[in-house]
Amino acid sequence: MAGSPLFFDAGPVISLVMSRLFWIVPELKKRFPGKFYITPAVQKELVERPLTVKRFEFEALQVMKLIREGTLEIYTKVPQQRVQELQGLANSTFRTDSKTMDVLQSGEMESVASALEVNGAVVMDERTLRLFIENNTEMKKLLQYRFQKEIVVDKDKMNRFSKQFEGLTIIRSVELVGVAYQLGLLDAYVPPQKEGREILLDSVLWATKYNGCAVTEHEIEEIKGFLLKG
Repeated sequence: MAGSPLFFDAGPVISLVMSRLFWIVPELKKRFPGKFYITPAVQKELVERPLTVKRFEFEALQVMKLIREGTLEIYTKVPQQRVQELQGLANSTFRTDSKTMDVLQSGEMESVASALEVNGAVVMDERTLRLFIENNTEMKKLLQYRFQKEIVVDKDKMNRFSKQFEGLTIIRSVELVGVAYQLGLLDAYVPPQKEGREILLDSVLWATKYNGCAVTEHEIEEIKGFLLKG
């Protein structure tokens, strides 16, 4: 993470807010020299839309506070032409019922396209784009499971899209929580019992999963095994 700008998609921010762990973001920012960015489309998703819904107003105010304080900065140099090209390519790759499927949204595409421009990393929880980039052969299975329909794939377009992102680092909210644990930011929550650190780590990792982070039980156990070794 050190030195490289991080572009936050909306999903990880929402996961951390809902898990009551959003406070770790400014604490992590203090420890790493890279900028923490959100793009205009992500700002709209995190602030403008939630402010119109009573249920989500306070979530929006929490994000606004971090923007005011400079923890999260709005990235204004989004390469919009590349965003449109990538989104057009992605959303013409899969078809069902003879219609193309819009599988990716503008916020996540702005984040990854911007990260590519400045050699940054992306903080993203949503499984669709991560699979598209990291393991595109699983995309068809995921979409068929979600929509319960046969999906037709243009493999050439799928591979062309994935190739654009070779080398891009994608970080999930669950991994940010793991870093916070490593840094001792969560130590105040360790319960006074023999396996207190494991209980704490288990609780925060599962909290992020239940609040939107796409992480499997096996991955949680792997993260715990790695972090508890120290």
